Amino acid sequence: MNKLKNNVMKITLTLMMVVAMLISCGQGTEIKNTQDNQLALVMNAAGLGNAPKMEPVEVLNLYEGKAPGSESWTNVEAPANESGDILFNISTPTLAVYLPDPSVATGSAMVVCPGGGFHQLSYVYEGTKVAEELCMRGIAAFVLKYRTHPIGDENADGKVDAQDLLIKSNKVMGSLTRESATAACLSMEYTHLAFQDADRAISMVRQHAAKWGVNPDKIGIVGFSAGAVTSMHQVLEHSEAGKPNFGGIIYGGWTHDVKAPADAVPVFLCAPVNDIFYPEESYDVYMAWREAKLPVELHYYSDSQHGFGAFPMGKSSDMWIDEMVHFMRDTEFVK
Repeated sequence: MNKLKNNVMKITLTLMMVVAMLISCGQGTEIKNTQDNQLALVMNAAGLGNAPKMEPVEVLNLYEGKAPGSESWTNVEAPANESGDILFNISTPTLAVYLPDPSVATGSAMVVCPGGGFHQLSYVYEGTKVAEELCMRGIAAFVLKYRTHPIGDENADGKVDAQDLLIKSNKVMGSLTRESATAACLSMEYTHLAFQDADRAISMVRQHAAKWGVNPDKIGIVGFSAGAVTSMHQVLEHSEAGKPNFGGIIYGGWTHDVKAPADAVPVFLCAPVNDIFYPEESYDVYMAWREAKLPVELHYYSDSQHGFGAFPMGKSSDMWIDEMVHFMRDTEFVK
């Protein structure tokens, strides 16, 4: 397991991705659907690691036929490690639907964007596990498997595997010597396709809101690392149907010149103090929202590392999801 962790730490853009065995999850107490009991559920669920394992209700392709902009891609989607936590060569973007028990459902929903440097997706601990945690707190979750930069046979050995991903990721890491990690991400060739997929995902959730028991005016987006860049971009720029009503930016931010748009929504940010993704970038977003007198909340964790996602670390960062949900209640995104 240590060897597996070391490999994952090398191949992820975040460098600090933690891969471990799935934990045993306790079953939540059955709770009536009232606001008081929903809040009690959040309090009882404090921290990460208590959510029961779930399977998606359905998994939908974002587009009919091949996704626009990547029609010529031929690389095959594959896991980057034995456990399948990390995926690469995503060319067919999908949306996995996770719905809370009706007895605790709030009607609010979040599109979840895993990270991975736009070359891979940490699909479990920044995707499906996050969905389970949100559902336990009464929030529907839609895990977005957005398109990633194609990974070829970097070793020229006739096959594409995790070593190819390692080589490619090391090249990506070199770009982080720039002043802004966000700028490095924005300079990548196919990042705009992830942004296109995020807009499509929110539009799709809004289109089918009644089917999934979701309030069309309570659809947010939360992302991690590269997924945080994707989420922040969606907050800043979106179609009418793709506008999020809430933004969760987890170890990510934006460039120094960020400005709150005219239709800005509440934004929650959190990051490790010494994050590889430059904590100043989350602070810049916080200050832009604060100067515009808009709802915003920022948390820094002193004893934490990039990539914690929904993995319980036994640190203060374990509380990020509850802090975000409390802020959702403060801003009436969740009632």
